[in-house]
Amino acid sequence: MKDYYKILGVDKKSTQDDIKKAYRKLSKKYHPDINNGDDTKFKQISEAYETLGDVGKRKKYDSPNTQNNPFNYGGNPFSDFMNGFRRQQKRNRPNKVIKVDITPIESYRGGSKNITFKNKHKCDLCAGTGGKKNTCQTCGGSGTTIRKVGTGFFTHVTQTQCNECLGTGKIVIEPCVSCFGVGSKEKFESINVNIPKSVSDNENLRLVEKGDYYGDIGYGDVILNIRIIESDGFEKIGNDLIYTKNLNLLELLNMDEMIIPHPDGDINIKIPESFQTNKPLRIKGKGYISNNNGDFYIKINMICKKLNIEDKKDIIEKLKT
Repeated sequence: MKDYYKILGVDKKSTQDDIKKAYRKLSKKYHPDINNGDDTKFKQISEAYETLGDVGKRKKYDSPNTQNNPFNYGGNPFSDFMNGFRRQQKRNRPNKVIKVDITPIESYRGGSKNITFKNKHKCDLCAGTGGKKNTCQTCGGSGTTIRKVGTGFFTHVTQTQCNECLGTGKIVIEPCVSCFGVGSKEKFESINVNIPKSVSDNENLRLVEKGDYYGDIGYGDVILNIRIIESDGFEKIGNDLIYTKNLNLLELLNMDEMIIPHPDGDINIKIPESFQTNKPLRIKGKGYISNNNGDFYIKINMICKKLNIEDKKDIIEKLKT
């Protein structure tokens, strides 16, 4: 591990002012834009000051865990990889999942739908900072804490999110009076979203950066989880549109045709001479339009009820004909 104190020409008991003065003196001497400057030396000086010039980073650098762990400083390739990985993790913003109920007809037609939900927005008063902050003393501003288990060659180092600052690296010392240090405020929001035609049940639609506010990493996404619910006798099964028509025996005997509703307009269907109620009627190509167009099925649901004398007479006469 690089000795930053040696690079700056100071010792561990030096004050922050001493370190700052040493850096200024050396940077003037080795700056590449100045005569006889040394670019390599200047980069080493800048790297050392970046750590020792910050109280939190210096504390972490001086800790026994860091001194005995070769994976923290000194340009170790594995360390660079892990640091980049942690920065990538920190940039990931949680998604807000919202379940949206639509009818089979809405799925068939698609179009605009208004969605209302509660969302966390950046606090206007503190601009999302939560208030005045200081570097977390527990993690030194890194957002993570290091734990070493074992001794000698068999040493296992683990790095976890700092419990004190919850991985932010900062502690609010003067909370915002509006958001109380959170940095965001909840409020209801209504937006119009475009529902694609033939969208399926449990399909997800993503609204980029329309979710909750998460401080310096910005807004997360909203995931709309589509749920298709049966409505007005319609249901969606795959790419097929299903409609259930309820009829009693008298209606069936007195009808030669029946009008069936459909998203594209009512359909007049001639009742077959014979059919089975457990086998739906099929109209090819009138289902959902997608890569494989579906069909429109009509299920006849017979409703039984107790017949009075007049109903029985009507049925007998109808059967005679």
